[in-house]
Amino acid sequence: MTNDVVQLARSLQLDSLETAWAQAVQSPNAEAIQQYLGVVDCLCDQAQSGRAFALANMMIEALAGASELEPAIDLATRVVKRGVHNEALAKRLLALLEQRFAEENWWETVSQRAGIEGGAANAHALLEFDKLRRFTKGHVVYHSAGWGEGVVLDFHPEQREISIQFASGRKETFPLDTVVARFKPLDHEDLRAMKLLRLDELQQCAAKDPSRLIRIVAKLYRGTVTSQQLKAELIPAVIEEKRWADYWKRAKLAATKDPWLKAEGTAARPSFVLRDRPVGLAEEASAALKHENTLGDRIAVLRDYLARGQDDEVRAQILDVAQKTVEESLGHKKDNHAHILDGILFLEEHGRKTATSAAVEVRALLVGPDGAMHPAAIDRLATQKSREHVVKLLPEAIGEHWVDRTLSVLPDAPNSVLENIVQAVIDAKQGDRMLDLWDRVAPYPRRHPLLTYLLGRSYADGTFDTRNDKPDEVTVGRVLLHLARVLSGERKGNVFQGRLLSRLTSLLTGKRGFLHKPLSAINKDDLANYLGISERGGEDFPPEISNLILRAVADKFPELTALDEKPFWERDDAIFTTIAGLKRIKDDYRILVEEKIPANSKAIGAAAALGDLSENSEWESAMEEQRNLTTRATDMDQSIRMAKLIEDQEIPADVVAPGTRITYTELASGKARTYAVLGPWDVVDDHTINYRAPIAQGLLGRVVGDTGEVPSPNGPMTVRVDAIERV
Repeated sequence: MTNDVVQLARSLQLDSLETAWAQAVQSPNAEAIQQYLGVVDCLCDQAQSGRAFALANMMIEALAGASELEPAIDLATRVVKRGVHNEALAKRLLALLEQRFAEENWWETVSQRAGIEGGAANAHALLEFDKLRRFTKGHVVYHSAGWGEGVVLDFHPEQREISIQFASGRKETFPLDTVVARFKPLDHEDLRAMKLLRLDELQQCAAKDPSRLIRIVAKLYRGTVTSQQLKAELIPAVIEEKRWADYWKRAKLAATKDPWLKAEGTAARPSFVLRDRPVGLAEEASAALKHENTLGDRIAVLRDYLARGQDDEVRAQILDVAQKTVEESLGHKKDNHAHILDGILFLEEHGRKTATSAAVEVRALLVGPDGAMHPAAIDRLATQKSREHVVKLLPEAIGEHWVDRTLSVLPDAPNSVLENIVQAVIDAKQGDRMLDLWDRVAPYPRRHPLLTYLLGRSYADGTFDTRNDKPDEVTVGRVLLHLARVLSGERKGNVFQGRLLSRLTSLLTGKRGFLHKPLSAINKDDLANYLGISERGGEDFPPEISNLILRAVADKFPELTALDEKPFWERDDAIFTTIAGLKRIKDDYRILVEEKIPANSKAIGAAAALGDLSENSEWESAMEEQRNLTTRATDMDQSIRMAKLIEDQEIPADVVAPGTRITYTELASGKARTYAVLGPWDVVDDHTINYRAPIAQGLLGRVVGDTGEVPSPNGPMTVRVDAIERV
């Protein structure tokens, strides 16, 4: 169960709450006890005690059935504390207490003192027992007159004493009566108890839920906490001094959106007040909009609130807020054009109209002054829902020839909606026309990964079967294998690439099994090509694809996998370099990703701030630079992962190989030349050549006395190898 379900209780969306609660009962979660308690409190606060009792009773039994006794006890105790229990629940709570604690050494003493011995189950006795058991081992108690907070180390029933380890480091033993009279047991969610027992949870809260941390501290100060008090409580135990500024910035923003917090005072020195009840969802949405800088961000917030508001009346209220927000923007037209379109689309999705239709605005967004379509503009919209809506409006916005115009720029369409556009073309019964893009896309799987996949999938689905000029299955299979190799080499840290590779693997080997078709009648040369692509994919290449190809090799041409004693420098899946060369490329890569790309990102932000991106040459230039830098970074990263050290190879002493220095004579002129043959990142002077360079390729594998041709500015020339030595 999540905090969203607590929100259902707050907003009294009772049907949805009961559905979600019933699902939670099927698999009760002890870690969600705070949400269970929160739902009960919210319902009781809003005169829904009967419903709170019914839901709690279901969950208590579910937790008990799952042997989660302490959460079941906590929930039952909360119901008793709220006064909404009956005699049966009181007896059930007593039975749970006995089941869980009867074997503890303190059971008899505490139960007698609370007055629950002999089967008594009145509310006062049960709540007194709940208080007293919090003076037992592992709980936190507090002494206001000087000792402070401490953890109970042990309960000694014979001596009727309690041992406590205080936060100061001291350990003391007190009479039971003294502890009960002068110490206060701290609640599970009390900041002082959490500091002693659950410091890691507080630190996670600071990182992921900063406003909850404010609420926890505010409870310690009776509901109102100043920024100075907050800082004093959290530094250094929860937040390091050097990290305070970052937390404080996030916390102030989160608090403005927290329905349980009210900010008072100045922006520089605010204080926070815990509300008695959360503001309503529509009211909360209106308040949240004040803290968003752009219309696009405000629409994104409203989408989120609308999704949370499952009650029709609440949803209508949120849409009223959206209608007012968008119409105000249309009136003064100071907002970004794409963001205004976000608002219009949002309203139209839910049956609301504005003075300007969405289709008109879509055309204005996508079609430039020169009449050309610019599909990349779709990504200026703030939400994915809006982007997908734009695709649905293309026929109306672009007109009768929308398919012609869309296909002409399809390779430039953003990945966010590319699949939606392809499906729209197919739904318009013109999917076969996408084959005209094959020659533009297939040779460049790295540049067009998603479109390459979609064309391959369309081919497999028979979309192009009416076309006589469609490529053969072997060719399509080869293109898709190249795509798999590209994706497998680049998917680390890239969620999009990883998901696309999974989909491609399923297309080739899953239920569709497209790869079976070309493999069933493939010739030896093409199968060798398939095998080479899979091998160059390295360890990250999908084994499902590799295994399918290897089975075809074993069945048809097993000689393709016979051991081939190739020299190490002929490996296609490795780049050989020295230690120094590898350091050079890594340093270049570090400068690229840590300095040049971040600097470019700042340039993009600065250019975007200049205004309308459709006529912003600085933004276009910065974006082009971003594409160049990221492509270069991707290529460098892949090369670095392929790097193998020359120092680790067995370098022959009498054969030209990477790691040797050779002397050869140009037979026509009689000139002798000497070069070190090393890796591509080792060429730092005129006396070193890259083993992958054409001149080195003409010499690799030769021995002293051999002659061969190497390229020169005046054409091929014949040379003789005179000497070979290791570098």
